[in-house]
Amino acid sequence: MMELMKQPMTRAEFERNFYLLKEAIENNRFHMPYELTKSMMKVRFLPNGRIDLLSIDQQARLNANMNSQFSSMMKTDFANLLDKDNESSKEEGEGG
Repeated sequence: MMELMKQPMTRAEFERNFYLLKEAIENNRFHMPYELTKSMMKVRFLPNGRIDLLSIDQQARLNANMNSQFSSMMKTDFANLLDKDNESSKEEGEGG
């Protein structure tokens, strides 16, 4: 079943998504065509280190939220995979 995208409900969650995307780009875990990076380059930071929300366009917002959603899905899928592996290992150990 397809899962709905979790939308950030607070400014802190919204900024968290952008910082996660920034980290993913810096660590080469998130790649996008150059044309799509233009909107990310326009995001400005305030003197206090917060993100200037007025500088965020729709493309940047969607990329940040998508990255956050996929990251959480991958962690969940990986955790489920580990749980299945642990269960099968226990069953093999009990059967032998």
